[in-house]
Amino acid sequence: MKQLAGLGVADGQSPYEQRRIRIINVVALDASILTALFAVLFLPARPEQRVPLWAYLGLLVVYLAGYALTLVLYWRGLHEAAVALLLGTGLFNITAVSFTVGFRTGPAVFVTAVAIGAVIVTELRSRVLRWAVVALVVLVYALLVVMDPPVAPGLAGTWIEDSLIAASFAGMVGFVVAVVWYQRRLADTAEEELSEANERSELLLLNILPPDIAERLRAGEYPIADEKPDVTVLFADIVGSTAITEQLSATDLVTTLDGLFSAFDDIVDMHGLEKIKTVGDSYFAVAGLTGGRQDHTRSAADAVLSMREELKRHHFPVMGEVHMRFGLHTGPVMAGVIGKRKFSYDVWGDTVNTASRMESTGEANMIQVSQQVYERLRDGYELEGRGSVTVRGKNEMPTYMLISSRA
Repeated sequence: MKQLAGLGVADGQSPYEQRRIRIINVVALDASILTALFAVLFLPARPEQRVPLWAYLGLLVVYLAGYALTLVLYWRGLHEAAVALLLGTGLFNITAVSFTVGFRTGPAVFVTAVAIGAVIVTELRSRVLRWAVVALVVLVYALLVVMDPPVAPGLAGTWIEDSLIAASFAGMVGFVVAVVWYQRRLADTAEEELSEANERSELLLLNILPPDIAERLRAGEYPIADEKPDVTVLFADIVGSTAITEQLSATDLVTTLDGLFSAFDDIVDMHGLEKIKTVGDSYFAVAGLTGGRQDHTRSAADAVLSMREELKRHHFPVMGEVHMRFGLHTGPVMAGVIGKRKFSYDVWGDTVNTASRMESTGEANMIQVSQQVYERLRDGYELEGRGSVTVRGKNEMPTYMLISSRA
């Protein structure tokens, strides 16, 4: 049944279109099965003087051909024609059988199934068509009630008539339950897929933005711009990256940077920093952006010390030995979300520029920090004075090298 319901479903179709094709298939297949079963059941009750056998079998072929042609039309994109043929075949089938064996033997109850099918299989946007079909169904049933085709001679009051009535009602209920259940199943599957897609989107959003920023975006806040009076900015950069890049293929370069920076991501998460971005072979993170932590400078120091240790342990099978410079500076920044497509959470200000200068004027495998960072770390960390360093835009600044944590 699952394979038959999937006939005509292609990968290029939208989920909505795939579900519609499956529903059309199920309705047509159920109608075909019921028609064949009732043809066998009604055969002994077929009065020769009303419908000759050849005509009876011919009508059966017409019904089944109508249901089969419904699928063909739908697969070819003639959706409205397919739906009209499906519902028209069903109404003609019910009307013909009612005049063959009699209205009161029960076949007219299938107009209920046709009405439900009209609501299910017509396009959601074709409301006029949908309710026009329902109105037609009601009209056909009303005409059958008024005309009241008599029960075929020899059937009235017999067990055959009772069997036909019971089979008609059972078949109608079974048809409706099967189609509605299958539609409900498709709807449940669609909801599960939507929920999984939302979870994937949520994870992707949280990989791009801090959780509180993502929540503010979901709430409709835009633009997002914050002033952070006190944070610690961390920069790390590979020494001699130009020469390294020239020696490696794109695959080797990306694989190497991914391995190292993924390890840095874990370190940043462990110490409560927020990774801002990577630019080429430069890694940029900030401590104290969220959560109101007062010890963010210590968190940044612990993180950068761990990064340096990771660099020593990390294996570079293609590049050989790799050296990095690290820099820290503390101060105020501005932060916010930029853009509507490929947006990013970024940080700006003199603090960022100074932290970048701490890294770029530093030495390989050393962590250069500013006077502000030194003042906050000197009681719990080992630092060495480097003297004054010329920093672009600031002339000379006293700097220090962070050696280790005394803890």
